Amino acid sequence: MQNCFFVALLLLTVATSFIEAHGSQHWWDLGFQKARVEVRNELEGGRDLRVHCKSGDDDLGLRVLKPHNFFSWKFRPNFWRTTQFYCTMDWGEGRVHLFDIYIWSRDYARCGNCLWIVKQSGPCFYDMGNRAYDFCYPWNPGSLMKVD
Repeated sequence: MQNCFFVALLLLTVATSFIEAHGSQHWWDLGFQKARVEVRNELEGGRDLRVHCKSGDDDLGLRVLKPHNFFSWKFRPNFWRTTQFYCTMDWGEGRVHLFDIYIWSRDYARCGNCLWIVKQSGPCFYDMGNRAYDFCYPWNPGSLMKVD
């Protein structure tokens, strides 16, 4: 019985220290701060961007973004560090493009506020250090699906 009490006290101490070190306001946060993702339409030619983003747990629905408009959402990464959101995007050319807009292993350390612009060539990530959208990515391989 004394060992159980000691183990429980030790776990409580470690958990409290972890939460304080990570600036979490609630014990259930486990140190994971909310992340925000913003997707902005910067397509050439003034085209509307149709965006549909999902994770394994959440479907954010279809959004139609006018030129230079954006939509954003907030979420808390999961305990297992596997949070991932992907978006399908199209702009009326008969093809749907796919991109992993948030991957915990790629994005958690570099952004709490993940800003993306979408161009025909692919999404570009905002680099806080350079103050520019200079991390551009290609669409996911094999993601060009024909729309009938």
